[in-house]
Amino acid sequence: MSNTAKRWVLMSVLSLAAFAQASASSITFPFNTVHSGATPGGPAPWATMTITNITGGVQISLTNSATNPSGQFIGELNLLFNVLPTGFASGPYVQTINLGNYIDAGLSFNVEVRFKVAPPTARLLPGNTSTFQLFGVSTANFVGANNSAMVHIQNIQPGGDSGKIIAPEPGSLIAIGTGLVSLLGLRRRRK
Repeated sequence: MSNTAKRWVLMSVLSLAAFAQASASSITFPFNTVHSGATPGGPAPWATMTITNITGGVQISLTNSATNPSGQFIGELNLLFNVLPTGFASGPYVQTINLGNYIDAGLSFNVEVRFKVAPPTARLLPGNTSTFQLFGVSTANFVGANNSAMVHIQNIQPGGDSGKIIAPEPGSLIAIGTGLVSLLGLRRRRK
């Protein structure tokens, strides 16, 4: 295959991946990379988030992995959209949702979801899921690149430390990319 053809195929793959994310009705993020602080107990991913298009906005479901140690909880979720959501509807475990630009651990965000920390039974503990809505945005507005989503996991043992965990790439893009690379490899083998 000529260099020009290879470039064309690469650009096509990248364009398809970008289009797939922009048109996706649902995006899943595994939180599996420590950005700062302590490493949570249990195997990664320590949390999983799904963003789904709904009428007038998106629904976000955040799950604290059931394999995390007892007592380890999610205290905060930070998100970055390319437009500011116009409103929200709170859900279980949510204490407050703040809309506006801010920086946390050196990263920029514009949605801050704080979860209940007291009493301990109100926390987003292992195996629990919190679902809430943001209005005026869609999955196409979610930045979706590295560092566009971060959770703050607290009560990491020993010592009750905390860590800020990022989701480096949406799972749907990784799956698309892996599939396309595999197809290109098969095509090359046949020649």
